[in-house]
Amino acid sequence: MTSTAAGYRALVAEHLRRPGRPSGTAEVIPGVGDRLAYNPCLVRQDGRTLLAVRVESATSYWRDGSSWDPEIRFYERAGDGWREAPGTPVFRSAEDPFAAWVLDRDGAPVLVFGVVSLDFRHDPPTVVTRFHAAPSVERLDPATPFAEVPGMKDIRLLQRHDGLAVCGRPQGGTAGRGRVSLILADDWTDLSAELIAKAHVFHDQVAEDTKLGVNELYDLGDRIGVLGHVAVGEEGGPQEYAGAWWTIDPSARTTTTPTIIAMRADFPPAPPKRPDLTDVVFPGSMEVLDRGLVRLYCGLSDASVGSIVVPSFF
Repeated sequence: MTSTAAGYRALVAEHLRRPGRPSGTAEVIPGVGDRLAYNPCLVRQDGRTLLAVRVESATSYWRDGSSWDPEIRFYERAGDGWREAPGTPVFRSAEDPFAAWVLDRDGAPVLVFGVVSLDFRHDPPTVVTRFHAAPSVERLDPATPFAEVPGMKDIRLLQRHDGLAVCGRPQGGTAGRGRVSLILADDWTDLSAELIAKAHVFHDQVAEDTKLGVNELYDLGDRIGVLGHVAVGEEGGPQEYAGAWWTIDPSARTTTTPTIIAMRADFPPAPPKRPDLTDVVFPGSMEVLDRGLVRLYCGLSDASVGSIVVPSFF
């Protein structure tokens, strides 16, 4: 770890000095009643915009199997809001969705959809990332993942002209509190825990007390654009997460320093799931707009969904 790597506080201070920071808005997720809806991701399909959202009880807690009840539901854009998407599956005992369109060996598009679950055979429970594949959202089968990666979340995929880029988030050992890794594969069928274990880890991107994770990847030609998060804090005390942007040069195996692009203070106030999650933004996806702008969809304080329009990074 280099002594000059920036930490969370320095990255936040830089963001707060930025003049004219935009303000976000709340997104209304229908039909959830008194449950919480947060941590979304976009799926673009046949000219439609779908939003996969984590929905759970306010009392759901990952260490308590009797209370833990998250599920992933799909919504469809309707005018300026969202409606439940008919004919789409529900992923139960699953959280924090992500999606990527990739290419099959014959060049046909395939949707790889991922969720995070928990293995309660361990104490504390361990995370398991599960991957599903289908030609469309409607044909995804929650019961048949094609790959599982135990012990890791924040795994993301990107189809490039020369194959598949896979970013992971190892923890422990030289990866410390959480770093980003990268490995290139031929295609999505190569995805496995063994593949990700061989990935190159970027150790010197941020200071030692700061953790990183990837939320969505973008093809920038010779570079990979990363929408991700930077964070500090541990369970039992305040946790702080902010949305960030950086790039990876896969050939040189180098990265840029993250730039924070959205903090919880940039969105309207709303109750958090718990007091220790008050200052949390978990970015999910980015939507490219006109006039050099993009819209970010984010989970806020593990309790709600917000969006914010910011200048494009492309």
